[in-house]
Amino acid sequence: MRGVLTMIRLFKAIPELEMPVYSGQDYPLEGTETTSGFLISNHVPGEQVEETLLVASAEIKTSQTGREWLQFTFNSPSGACKGKQWLNQGTAEEAMRPYLETGIVHISAKVEEYPVDSGNKSLTVQRVKAVHDQSGTAFLPQMPAGESARDYRNQLIGLIDEMQAPLRQVAHRVLSTYWEDFSTRPAALYHHHAYIGGLLKHTACMMTIGFGICQSERPNLTLLQCIQEAEADHKNDLFQASDRDMRQFAWDDSFDALYQAARSIALLNERPHQDELLLGILLHDIGKIFEYTHLGASEDRFSRLVQAEPVDEKLSGIALDPNGVLMGHMPYGCFVLEQALQTEAVRLPVDQYHRLMHMILSHHGKKEWGSSVTPQTTDAWYLHAIDLLDARKEKWRQSQLT
Repeated sequence: MRGVLTMIRLFKAIPELEMPVYSGQDYPLEGTETTSGFLISNHVPGEQVEETLLVASAEIKTSQTGREWLQFTFNSPSGACKGKQWLNQGTAEEAMRPYLETGIVHISAKVEEYPVDSGNKSLTVQRVKAVHDQSGTAFLPQMPAGESARDYRNQLIGLIDEMQAPLRQVAHRVLSTYWEDFSTRPAALYHHHAYIGGLLKHTACMMTIGFGICQSERPNLTLLQCIQEAEADHKNDLFQASDRDMRQFAWDDSFDALYQAARSIALLNERPHQDELLLGILLHDIGKIFEYTHLGASEDRFSRLVQAEPVDEKLSGIALDPNGVLMGHMPYGCFVLEQALQTEAVRLPVDQYHRLMHMILSHHGKKEWGSSVTPQTTDAWYLHAIDLLDARKEKWRQSQLT
């Protein structure tokens, strides 16, 4: 079926087109209801808090003077925060036990901010007790209230259904193979979409932007209009900085990269390949299925892709996968594409094959931002710009809520 887009319009430059809406049953969603929880940005330095949190990561750290302390990442349905515990007596291993006992703890802690006025807040734990009667999945960060994973899924699948064969079949093969993990994984740990379903939302929103750009009469102009909207957001933040006591800005370090992409697109002077761009968007972060992990992640995710055994891991909160981080998500994205092509017995023209792989490997834009290579094609530049626009827009939208 078709209908007017009902998802959040991130940029006014993307028109309300008659867009496809998926209404099938092939991609089920479970546990997508949003709930609220502890959010450290709602608390002031020096405040004492009592909270029940999920332990996403726990480490013993040692200072240059030989002093040990514990360092944590905690999860709640509203997000993640960092924490630490100083050791006043006993060993670090003894102090760590309650955190590892069930992965859920009730803590008494003090909110700290370092450096002062930086907005970089964390918890200093003073007392801790393991919690035995609650499920860890309830503490994983959730999609913002009022948003529906079902809507993002419907939009994503509807756009894929608009693609032509054989790329449409390749896209559906990717999702049917990895849907359970794709639909629950975050898109990042801290910077943007750092919650269950974040990867689904990020991908669906990017595909909506990409589809709108491709459908416009002048795609490069539509991209520029999106960038100008982002600049307006940033200028508004700067105007309000003193009134809102802002120290960090969502759009910092964005515009040089965005205008470099727009300039490169203008010089290449060709329209984007719509189906290739949409497939590239679907695949660009699919490797985060392997780079990140959390409670509920599939144990056979690696063995479904490569010649490796299933993992046997003790999972809690959202964290980097100790194996997946050794490669990063870009190479895994290329593996997923190759697997789907082979499974569907699709042999692409050699130039199209390399354009698709290039989009995955270059989507961070700069090597210093983690890109394997720098963008060289029109589609790669569009993907990089759309990725940056959507990630920073999400970060900006969340900043307006605090």
